[in-house]
Amino acid sequence: MATPPDPTRARAEKDATNWLILLQEEPDDPSVQADFQAWCAASPVNDDVWRHTQKAMGIVAALPAGNTGNWQADHKVAAGAPKHRFPVFQSRRRTLAAGVMALAACAALVAFLPDITLRLRADAITGTAERVTLTLPDGGTIILAPSSAVTFGPGGDRRHVTLLAGEALFSVVHDEKRPFLVRAGAFETEDIGTLFDVSRQGEGLTVAVKAGQVRVRGGKLPPQGVDLSAGQMITADAATFHTTERPADQMSAWADGFVLANDEPLGRVIERLRPWLQTRVIIAPSLARQPVSGAYSLADPDAALQAIAQARQANIRRLGPWVTVLY
Repeated sequence: MATPPDPTRARAEKDATNWLILLQEEPDDPSVQADFQAWCAASPVNDDVWRHTQKAMGIVAALPAGNTGNWQADHKVAAGAPKHRFPVFQSRRRTLAAGVMALAACAALVAFLPDITLRLRADAITGTAERVTLTLPDGGTIILAPSSAVTFGPGGDRRHVTLLAGEALFSVVHDEKRPFLVRAGAFETEDIGTLFDVSRQGEGLTVAVKAGQVRVRGGKLPPQGVDLSAGQMITADAATFHTTERPADQMSAWADGFVLANDEPLGRVIERLRPWLQTRVIIAPSLARQPVSGAYSLADPDAALQAIAQARQANIRRLGPWVTVLY
């Protein structure tokens, strides 16, 4: 059996990529520097991953000049040139684009292997901006959100589902003799006759109930579990959990084609939009904390990203088709 990727390190590797870009984009911003130092100090894993990222970039810099000419030349010009805003901006932009491409080349194999592992384990999987509806033998359904994967129990038992990644909306036909169970990491959600959503974030999860009732167990939850009814949701990880309430018709808005935000941090809203976007989104930390509200259509994810950014008067810079920076 393949060893599953370490979610803590995977998160740190994504963060390190973000910091590499932000530090080149805003090298003189004290708030960016302070946030970066705090991130490095927050965990030994963060510090180790950053060292590996620097080493990877060192390898890129050592490649023949034909592969790295703009990367090296731009660093020299930017370091010694007068601080005229437009020339320096152009230099940083070329440096940034070269750095993103170089880092992507170094990380390609690392990113490719976990995806292959997930595909080998999954019974059903979706790609970017792809939704799939699975019809269960008893008439229930599972709607898989983009970038999500599930596997079924022994012998293809579709009343025992494991959410390997992403998010899914479960419409369950209740059967007292055969409970419907969804496992996600260390957690288990049992149907008590309902329509509910499960979203997995590493080893944590969020369960939101649109109708009926569920029982969630695992982690630091009470041994008997926590019962949720329509309009209730729980977010839990290995150390903590908390419950909240919202109108039931706002649960699982993605299945209806929307991302909803009600005075939520912009970074969290973008996180829900990410599975629909072909581009990688990098957000300045100070901007990510700013609250936004609104209903954003998933029919055009790029337009939704633009609207979310405009809600906080954020600047958007696109670095080719692969990376979008909000600052």
